[in-house]
Amino acid sequence: MTIRKEERGDKPRWVIDIPYRTPDGRRARYRRDAQVQTRAAAEGEHRRLLGELARTGTLEAAQAAAPEAAEQPRSCTFNEATKYYRGSHMQTRLKPSTRAGYNRWLESLLLPRFGEQPLSELGGKALAELDAELVADGLKPSTRANIHCVYRSVLGCAVDAGFLPELPRFPPLPKVGRQIVRPMRTEHVEQLLAVCSSSARLALSLMAFAGLRPSEVRGLRWCDVDLKSGVLGIRRGMIVGEETTPKSHHHRAVPLSTPLRAILEPLATQRHSPWSEVALTAQGQPWGDFGLHQAFGRAQKRAGLQGWSPKSLRHYFVTELFGRGASAPVIQKLVGHSDLATTQRYADVDADDLRGAIALLDGNSVETAKSRGR
Repeated sequence: MTIRKEERGDKPRWVIDIPYRTPDGRRARYRRDAQVQTRAAAEGEHRRLLGELARTGTLEAAQAAAPEAAEQPRSCTFNEATKYYRGSHMQTRLKPSTRAGYNRWLESLLLPRFGEQPLSELGGKALAELDAELVADGLKPSTRANIHCVYRSVLGCAVDAGFLPELPRFPPLPKVGRQIVRPMRTEHVEQLLAVCSSSARLALSLMAFAGLRPSEVRGLRWCDVDLKSGVLGIRRGMIVGEETTPKSHHHRAVPLSTPLRAILEPLATQRHSPWSEVALTAQGQPWGDFGLHQAFGRAQKRAGLQGWSPKSLRHYFVTELFGRGASAPVIQKLVGHSDLATTQRYADVDADDLRGAIALLDGNSVETAKSRGR
């Protein structure tokens, strides 16, 4: 029972060859070109035929239908394209957190809606109709854009695999405007850390005073902490239980600040192994994906604060550095941004800066009025 590629003139063909015995003992053989000429599709067809053989004991019906199917191949469905996508593109090109998000939208929305439809019937019109329903349901532009990306990604992978001849025209992605960010101040961070448990204080301090992402906090090990030279090595992250690289895929070094060193030094003598995680829960276990968010939420409530999330601590780290005169390229290296423009977006102008600008305008108006009075 084989699948092989045969050269015919200048065009190779995937061929399925299954010798078998019928229930009455006769020798038989199914040998046909695969309906869809890609390896993944041929393997899927091969598995389907073996299943049919196991159920019926013969492939005579499939063999009789094969010549017609070869002339008019059955279009791959969205469900089949998604299965191939999950086993290829999703595993090799997406980070665990992105995979988890894409799978949520596939299972909850896209597969129930499009799963049995042939790819030849899907395209920009189907996506536009879905998007109109999402608008009516009140979904935010950023959420709708994520759903667009999943749909486009599956169909793009189908084109690469030969399931679709070309990528259809899609409607434009929903426009996602920039939001005004209210930065945390030093007093807010101090209030927050003062009401934390010791385990949560360490984890949140790594975000506030070293700019780590939650995944990087979960992935930090004691072998990455060099107290002698005063440097953290950011080499890994943990997302949905999987070890991964930092988001930028690059390692980086972050010098220890005084507040962070004061927390880490007493704990260094208690470490069990160089390979054990630095930030642990009160039960001595590694933090889960939602554990840090829950710990932040509890601390924020106790401190009488509201409106922030764990990533606000990383934002605080960046805005504090900008406020103290650090340059964008230096901050980019410290926080691990792939693009300098991303770092510069963190340098949002806050309300005090805006008031200062208006004060300049008011001052100029006063001087102008004085000069006119003279």
